[in-house]
Parts: sequence; C-alpha cells; structure tokens
Amino acid sequence: MNILVTNDDGDNEGLRILLRVAKRFGNSYAVVPNRQRSAVSGALTLHKPIRLQQLDRGVYSINGTPSDCVLFALHSREFPKPDLVLSGINMGDNTGMASVLGSGTLGACWQAVLEDVPAIAFSIRMRRREWHERKKWKYANAVANRAAALIKSLRPDLEGNKFFNINMPENPAKAKIVVTNSFQKERYAAKVTKRIDPDGRAYYWISGGARRIEKGTDTYQVLKKNRITISEISLSVFGVK
Repeated sequence: MNILVTNDDGDNEGLRILLRVAKRFGNSYAVVPNRQRSAVSGALTLHKPIRLQQLDRGVYSINGTPSDCVLFALHSREFPKPDLVLSGINMGDNTGMASVLGSGTLGACWQAVLEDVPAIAFSIRMRRREWHERKKWKYANAVANRAAALIKSLRPDLEGNKFFNINMPENPAKAKIVVTNSFQKERYAAKVTKRIDPDGRAYYWISGGARRIEKGTDTYQVLKKNRITISEISLSVFGVK
C-alpha cells in the first residue's frame, strides 16, 4: 500500500510521528505545505506555480495547501499514487462542525475522497503551542501506538467515498474510544480586533475564543472526558457514491 502523509502545519513533530506510523503499513512518504496553512479548508492553488522541495528522505514540501498536496501526490507523477491519505497529526483538536468544514487537516481528506482515495485525519488536544519542538510531545509513543492501532482497526472500513476524523487527548494511552457524529456547531467564537501599525494605518486580526462546550458532542468527549473520538464523514450524505 502506498500512503501519503500530509497536514496543514508543514514539517513538524506531529507529521514525523504519523509518517513513522504510516511506514508500519506500507510505502509511505510526506508532502506538506511549506508554511502554516491552518483553516484553509479545501482551497487549491490555481494561479501561481507550484514548486517542490525535498526536506528529508521521504519528506517533501510544496508552496501550496493541504488539498494541493493530495492532488500533487496523485497527479504529478513525482510519487507513487497513494492508496490511502493520512493527515496530521494536528496540534490542537479538530472537533466541531466548523473544523469539519474549515480545517486544512480535514481539507486534505475531503480532497482525497473526491479523488476516490480513503483518508484518515488525526488531531490531538494539546494545551501547549510549541508543536515544532520534539520535546513538547511528551506522550509521543502513546500517540503513535494508538494511531497505529486505530489505522489497523479501520482498514476493513476504508473506502474511497469517506474519511475518518480522529481526535485524541494529549495522553491517549488509556483513553476510551467513542464513535460519534454528534458535532458541536462552533468550537470558537469569532473576534475581529482593530490595531494600528507603526505608520498609523489600521489593520485587523481575526481570532476567536473558546465557546461553551456542548454536552454530548465530539468536543465534549475529547475535552471533558479525555476520550478518543472517531467520526465518519461520508460523501453518501450528499448523494455521491
């Protein structure tokens, strides 16, 4: 099996963990954005050249989005066409409906299933933000082992018209698994802040604070119960076979 590993954060420890896991299952390589591309959903780069750079053995970057990475692996003839796409491991959970529609991590999975390639997204709830630093992944072995076990268990259900969205607590070693498609509508409350630059000109910064966690949702299961959630996103919901 040929496996593409990608993400929306670029080369970091979460990616390297998932790539090592992927190699347990077949011929694996990584193609990632060359910079942070969170919250770009399924955006594609259609109006400028795409450039490929090798970062390490089996690890490449392009100046594009996560969806670009999937299309590049499938159609550029630079790599073996993937039979499976793994996206992540994202630093921060991707729970809630807003993440399903807007996350770059999940955007790669949407693009994969549109191309009839099954996919799995992995995200982890972490309170620290230094995801590029290996030492910050305190439970890396537990994360890798649970991710491998989850891929193995989902293999019989992998189909080209659906993907799985997996969210884990920071230490998933003993976390119970919940299969749910009960999504919190919004994970964050949007905020637009006006600021003034050194030249006196106004600029704006879009951000957001956490919303109240809704009991029984995927967000609740991960953040409050420290459980692993598996959500199945199928194109059949839209009448696509």
